[in-house]
Amino acid sequence: MDRAQPVASAAAVKQGLVLAVGDRQACAAALGKGHEPVDLRGRAMLPGFIDTHMHPVTMVFYSLNCDVGRAGSMADLQKKLSQTLARKTDNSWLAGLNFDEQSLHERRVPLRQDLDEVSGTVPIIVIKHDGHSVFTNTAAIQAAGLAASTPDPDAGTIEREADGYPSGAFREEATQLILSAMPIPDLNALIGGARNTFNRLASLGLTSAGIVLQTGDEGPAGAAGAFDVMAMQLFSEHCPLSLYSLLVTGELSSLEGLRNTTLASGANRLGGIKLFADGTFGSSTAWMHEPFFDSADKKGMLMHTPEELYGRMAEAHNAGWQVCVHAIGDAANQLCVELYGRLFREFPRNGCRHRIEHASILDRWTIEEMARLGVVVSTQPMFIHSEKEWLPRRLGMERCKTTYPYRDLLDAGVVMAGASDGPIESPDVLHAIQCCVTREGFQPHQCITLNQALRMYTIDAAFAQFEENKKGSITPGKRADIVILSQDPFKISPDSIKNIGVEETIAGGKTIFIR
Repeated sequence: MDRAQPVASAAAVKQGLVLAVGDRQACAAALGKGHEPVDLRGRAMLPGFIDTHMHPVTMVFYSLNCDVGRAGSMADLQKKLSQTLARKTDNSWLAGLNFDEQSLHERRVPLRQDLDEVSGTVPIIVIKHDGHSVFTNTAAIQAAGLAASTPDPDAGTIEREADGYPSGAFREEATQLILSAMPIPDLNALIGGARNTFNRLASLGLTSAGIVLQTGDEGPAGAAGAFDVMAMQLFSEHCPLSLYSLLVTGELSSLEGLRNTTLASGANRLGGIKLFADGTFGSSTAWMHEPFFDSADKKGMLMHTPEELYGRMAEAHNAGWQVCVHAIGDAANQLCVELYGRLFREFPRNGCRHRIEHASILDRWTIEEMARLGVVVSTQPMFIHSEKEWLPRRLGMERCKTTYPYRDLLDAGVVMAGASDGPIESPDVLHAIQCCVTREGFQPHQCITLNQALRMYTIDAAFAQFEENKKGSITPGKRADIVILSQDPFKISPDSIKNIGVEETIAGGKTIFIR
């Protein structure tokens, strides 16, 4: 990924840094006597992968619960939940994760009565795979203290029965009413989940991660998110990856104390402020110019008024933070770019690298303005894998042409970094790279090259985190963050990239995974 030397036959590593790159003789000479030669026997060595947007505390929580992502019918969903419930040794809440009604035969979400059939006493929640909708049984509604008289939050919806009682579906900020009532797992379970989660990330070739952390009850996790920072500090000794934190907060002054924590020490850095413009395609809450194709009465929603959003952007910008705004719908993305333009006019500052997280559907003007302003995109190619079957029904074929428009973005000169939004999508980088190159048949005119896709998870991801001088390529002077693959991705069919094995992952010169 170093354009000055894209291919080499050897690299020398000393004290956690790349010392030299070239042929074996030159690298051996740079190290001197007593070095340890490692023969990769023809395998490929690349820079360690970087995921610029994931939710590690939520990933740990997910690892302790039931994955219902492959449920094929309502009965199948109920069966998976019942089987997990039977293994539980207490009456704590049960969570079903990665739910997508588009995979069900019935193509509908569960009502509270559906989940009551699993249990009438244990609170059950089913979380949609995009994290923006939650479905519950009656016990969970009662445990959260909700009733027909409970008002909808400003930026969320409680779906209701004829008499006003919650039907069990909670959208956007209304999810916090449920999630905030869910008890936190015990400490030993969390530590075990953390070890498993971070070991899995290392096994996928990841050496760095941009992590989203709530600092209070504002954010998709509600009151439970207030424990994100504390939990991540607890988990940090079990995390071999270097971390770049994106913070969700309603009060910037509260962040100063974090500069003396493990989140800002060693290879870890505090980076950006995460804001939310709209919702998602899956929950029909992404803010769109025109109604959804399958819901003529819905155009999505904004999480804040434009002036409120701009005020938050300006406050973070003027305090020196990187601004990272979640925007999925075409109207939300256009608004964010317009607000970035206003921000730079009113408060000029160079080298900001402000970002849009997701940037899922974009018109030509928005893309060109992104390039002009230097806005960086953090995007999730695995959304293509998960959504390609049902997006045409939701958006219509015409709007699909500019959905996840990777070719258009790169052609315009926008820097694009790769991410998973884990646990929303799998953090499997090689599968995500294959999605970039093949699109799995979805709008193939937006395919990009393998080299461009690899850059998204290496040097361009490092750029998105102001770390391109420290990592992202195998270059003398940079951290020895390295992934060794079983095959050279340039020498196999694009449809086989996801099958490449990660043989070893090295972070700062230390092996953190070996097969």
